[in-house]
Amino acid sequence: MRVVVIGGGIGGLALAQGLVKRGVDVVVLDRDTDLAHTGGYKLHLGPRACDAARAVLPASLWSTLRSRAVRTTGFEITVRDHRGRLLGRGTEEEGEALDVDRITLRLVLAGGLDHRLLTGVECVSCEETDDGVVVTATSGLQVEGDVAVIADGARSVFAPRLAGGPTATDTGLVGVAGRTEVTGLDAEARGLLHERPFLAVGPGGVGLFASWHAPRPVVPGAAGSADPVVIWGVISTAAQLPPRLHTLPGTDLGRAAHELLTRRGWAPALAGLPQLARTESIAGFQFLAADPRHIAPWIPGRVSAIGDATHAMPPTGGRGAGTAIRDAADLATRLGEAARGWTTIPEALQGNVAAMRGYAPQAVRESLEPIRWIKAGANPVGRSATRVGLPVLAGLAALRRRRGAAA
Repeated sequence: MRVVVIGGGIGGLALAQGLVKRGVDVVVLDRDTDLAHTGGYKLHLGPRACDAARAVLPASLWSTLRSRAVRTTGFEITVRDHRGRLLGRGTEEEGEALDVDRITLRLVLAGGLDHRLLTGVECVSCEETDDGVVVTATSGLQVEGDVAVIADGARSVFAPRLAGGPTATDTGLVGVAGRTEVTGLDAEARGLLHERPFLAVGPGGVGLFASWHAPRPVVPGAAGSADPVVIWGVISTAAQLPPRLHTLPGTDLGRAAHELLTRRGWAPALAGLPQLARTESIAGFQFLAADPRHIAPWIPGRVSAIGDATHAMPPTGGRGAGTAIRDAADLATRLGEAARGWTTIPEALQGNVAAMRGYAPQAVRESLEPIRWIKAGANPVGRSATRVGLPVLAGLAALRRRRGAAA
């Protein structure tokens, strides 16, 4: 069996590793020429995603990933208001979890693929034939295989053709994200940001995610960790930030994000994050999401899709990368069984689609929940409710903490 993977992101590379581990021939086609120069910020892999990563990676690469990530047991994120006051906490199931830079994760997942990974390849068609598939690139390169897996992200060219319509739509929110060195923060900001990752929601349709992160070295063999940074993302309705964010330089994006937070009355310790950020690290994004009621609405023959191409979700839930790795681990197992004649390719792909329909909708819904909170604050009623309600919620949360401490 030969599997052709369209897209060398997290899901596509994880699938390739899982197939190689099972002795299945695979080729990954990706349009990027350098996997290390594709940007990105911190990703969270929960216990189930870590189990999936361990299943697809050889022991040496799994050890490398753990050594370059920040390891935790259980994950807790706090919910705050725009003044930094605690509103609540959310946790996930116990077990080993990893926080890792996107570039680091991508490079680890590409390790050892060598000739199986073709970069600088822009795919234009994916055709199913009587006995296999043919994927064609703009260069005229044609790659034949027995099965094709689409893994080209939320803006997938091929998944909508498979689904017969869009697989992701605009949420109406955009984001500006970047990295701010901890050394530039005052004591108040350090105290607020060092405790736990948090999502803050404020009036006017604006939110902020922030997480303290001590990155591990990307280059194999390098020792130690880099200086800690705060990875942050300002989220707002599209009309409040400049259009075509992805085309603007970091200086303009940082200024716009800082001015928005200041105008909406955010605490200086939070509003200052974009102003103090490394300008080369700042980028703009449009938030896309799948409809959780219609995940993978196709009956696959020899072509299917995984990851964001199937179930795009905004980063507000921290679930996208982990869900893509779960997709990959499940599909690698099923295709490995098909390669041994224990099942057929269509049965393997259909089983994977059924599995994704089981767990991916909840991940999308959880990621969309903060989007709803932020959008609610943008309308007049929601704006008034947020302005009055957030201080009340903060007060109640403080009272509960005091009662808990007294008990």
